[in-house]
Amino acid sequence: MGRKKSAGAPRPAVPRRSRLLGAAVCAALILAGAIVWLRRPQTIELPYLTARNAAVMDVATGRFLSEKDADAPRSPASLTKLDDIESGVLGWEDTFTVTPAEAHTLGSKYGMRPGEVFTVRQLVAGAVMVSGCDCIQSLVKLCAPDEAAFVERMNRKAARLGMGGSHFANATGIDASGHYMTARDVARLARALVREHPEILEFTAAPSLEIGGRTFQNIHRLVGRDSRVKGLKTGTTTIGGFSVCTYAEMDGRRYLVVLMDSTSDSTRFAETLTVLDLLAEEG
Repeated sequence: MGRKKSAGAPRPAVPRRSRLLGAAVCAALILAGAIVWLRRPQTIELPYLTARNAAVMDVATGRFLSEKDADAPRSPASLTKLDDIESGVLGWEDTFTVTPAEAHTLGSKYGMRPGEVFTVRQLVAGAVMVSGCDCIQSLVKLCAPDEAAFVERMNRKAARLGMGGSHFANATGIDASGHYMTARDVARLARALVREHPEILEFTAAPSLEIGGRTFQNIHRLVGRDSRVKGLKTGTTTIGGFSVCTYAEMDGRRYLVVLMDSTSDSTRFAETLTVLDLLAEEG
């Protein structure tokens, strides 16, 4: 006759309070996960835009929430200057004495005169707020032996950021063969700029600044008009049309809205507001 198997030691009873606590913790974790999921930025459907190219990005994640021909290369005009700022390494109080070459630079200007001395802080303000090509050329001279060397640095930086649809031929953004960016790459570049150099927003978010006795007016027309907008950069050329890259904050989130080749100056800003309102509604 076989031996009777002995029963194992009985499991200790789990107190009811502990079971309830464990269930509460699990429920809390599930709820927290659901809230995180619900707060994830959702994709949005863009309305009709005159802009030929568009990209809308969530800055925190780098995720694109919407796009319109975002990989088509366009002449970026002064959106190029975003890469200038990202590629330069200087001290804010470094100085530059203006020569006739910078004063007579082609394109939009701050209005520098030969012999004047500017700090890097003033030059950056003139570049990102006023879109001064004279300020950009001055920064180039401080950073590199010549413009060609600086442009080579810009293209290396673009490659590191994964901007495969862009190539630079000059530092100021004037129309030129082999000079182009995509809306997607503009957003990628702007995201890198605000994440790596958040101090740039001190310039772009101000309607105007006075630095060392010089006044700089922001040409991004939504700055000071809409509290969500922290500015960033506009760009306008004959070939590139009216473009704008806008950084905005709302409801604890940060967005980049890139519109390229809109039909007019006023239209690019009106359409930017339309996209921002849509983002606010979708939440």
